[in-house]
Amino acid sequence: MSFFPIKRLFAGVELASDNIKSAVIFKKGNKFSITQLSDVKMPAQTLKPSFKQENIINLESFHDCLEKTCRKIKVKKIGVALPDSCVKVLVKTYKALPKEISKIDEMVSWDIASSLKLSASELRIGWERMGKNSDNAHVLLIVLGMENIIVQYEEAFKKYGVSPLMLTPAGLNQFNFYSSILPSKGTVAYLGLFDDFLNLFVFNDNVPIFYKMIKKGLLSNDETSAVNDVDLLIQYYNIENPDLEIEIFFIASNTKSQIQIKYILQDINAAEFTIMDEKKLISFDKSFELDHNYNPLPFYTSVIGAAQNL
Repeated sequence: MSFFPIKRLFAGVELASDNIKSAVIFKKGNKFSITQLSDVKMPAQTLKPSFKQENIINLESFHDCLEKTCRKIKVKKIGVALPDSCVKVLVKTYKALPKEISKIDEMVSWDIASSLKLSASELRIGWERMGKNSDNAHVLLIVLGMENIIVQYEEAFKKYGVSPLMLTPAGLNQFNFYSSILPSKGTVAYLGLFDDFLNLFVFNDNVPIFYKMIKKGLLSNDETSAVNDVDLLIQYYNIENPDLEIEIFFIASNTKSQIQIKYILQDINAAEFTIMDEKKLISFDKSFELDHNYNPLPFYTSVIGAAQNL
């Protein structure tokens, strides 16, 4: 039992094509509080996220923005939310897994590299066991990126004395922020609806069965497009899982309007949905100061999730 829990400081950085967001949070006991949120605007044609092509187009401009970010956070070990476009996220099942972690590494690397027609040395692959599905098969959540692209990001941080301990796609970091709300039973969907992208992550009895992200402008620009894109994602899911109808949607979004969400979900036979409230998941420390570039909390959930992931 801990009567005087130690206050531990964590930081996250999110990289996007037009800005670099950062968050500094602290954990006391089991509770997180925000002490700083900020962002640095990025000039056009500085960063162009891509899975295979070079991401950092203007190295000098990118380093200038990153240096400003690192000076703001003043934390040397951080979690990084990478642009979703530069990595791939897969939910894979395997009937059997080797006992040794190194052998699983080899098996997953060979499987993924073969499917992409690349050599394993060209890829950076991470995976996590997520339990067994209803067929008693092992389920792995796999994240992969091109080695040369991941190294370029790592080296950029190290230039300023910062060590990225964890590099994870922005969409998964965002899910990490919201995940404590999701129930462990039933077929449950996490649906992220934001201006630049949407993603769908579905679980059956707490085991993932589907993940997909679409990067498009959505809510602030064209709600009709949002309806079509969400419908497309659900179609993808239903084709892959025809016998597992989603029972409830948990919605993460910068809009909290029940009317807007119902309109976007109009073609989906959802039993019910819940719009998640970020303010119920994390608090602001009394030392928190409003940055002049500060945006509403939903825009920082990916970078906060990156910090919480450490």
